[in-house]
Amino acid sequence: MLICSIALYVMSLLWALFILDRPWWAATSNNHCAFGDLFLLARFVAPAATVGGALGSGLESDEAIRAAAYSKREEERRNQLAREQT
Repeated sequence: MLICSIALYVMSLLWALFILDRPWWAATSNNHCAFGDLFLLARFVAPAATVGGALGSGLESDEAIRAAAYSKREEERRNQLAREQT
């Protein structure tokens, strides 16, 4: 859990460093976008992404989660196994 949380934080920080338009952020917030602000942003984005993912996965059906997590070949194996058991 800790390793996944750290990885999500690092990915959020990389997003903030390379994708976030810092001049736009500075103009929108009327505040200079310092390097420390990116760490703070990543600190808030990582837990929000965790909660959003948990809520989103709770609303999906089991079939939709399996389709997203497994390949088409795995789905075919599961269907074949279900047919053999009946």
